[in-house]
Amino acid sequence: MASTFAQMEEEEISAAEGISAAEALATLENDQKVLLVDVRDTAEMNATGVYPNAVAAPGRAVAWMADLESEYRSSELQDRTRTIFTTCGGAPSYRGAAAANVLTSMGFQHVRFVDGGMAALINAGATTQRL
Repeated sequence: MASTFAQMEEEEISAAEGISAAEALATLENDQKVLLVDVRDTAEMNATGVYPNAVAAPGRAVAWMADLESEYRSSELQDRTRTIFTTCGGAPSYRGAAAANVLTSMGFQHVRFVDGGMAALINAGATTQRL
């Protein structure tokens, strides 16, 4: 049976663990080891800027960047014990949840998606910088 996009969104979101923007921001500000992975596309990142020290992984790039054997691997996405928050543009946070699920499937142990995405982080007081 075919799924609707809304059903696929709900499946991704329900399979991932979320974190409120306020809690994510407080954690990011107090623990330099926590990593924010931004899966928005370049136009979205250009429109609002990105959180300082966030890793930009537009679209499905997060999978290649986290793969231990990929030529596109990112040094920031190799430690499977590191706490990682994923963020997308905004609610319902489908892309952030999908990225969190990908990373969890790849063996990352502490991954959560930011509920409300970058819009919620900015609303909670996050500063951004231009690319």
